[in-house]
Amino acid sequence: MRRLVELSYLDVELARSCNDDALRERRFGAALSAVLRRRLAEIDAAAHLAALACLPAARLRPCPDGRGLLLVSLGPYADLHLRPRADPPPRLTDGRLDYAGVRAVIVTDVQPEPAAFSSRPAPLHARREAP
Repeated sequence: MRRLVELSYLDVELARSCNDDALRERRFGAALSAVLRRRLAEIDAAAHLAALACLPAARLRPCPDGRGLLLVSLGPYADLHLRPRADPPPRLTDGRLDYAGVRAVIVTDVQPEPAAFSSRPAPLHARREAP
């Protein structure tokens, strides 16, 4: 059986806002509500967080303020804020987050305005040296 990414939420109110169709649309509007629902389904169906790198629209990236949060694009409308549930989160040998090792995340916020991001996002995986 394939193990999928486990989604949990920072609080009950956020969980209801993200998962109840009527409440989500009332809180975020029709356009953002549809994108948020789709993105949560994509995360929920992924085997690990690195699978989101295959979805260009998701634009998974670290939060620019360095708080350990991850941002997932919700199109031009907003960003979804996540953090790995494991504490400490899995790391590569060079200290970066091991996205392939993240199998449980906590949704911490839906930010109505997308955060600034570099046009050259940080790589998700360490480069492998040729033997």
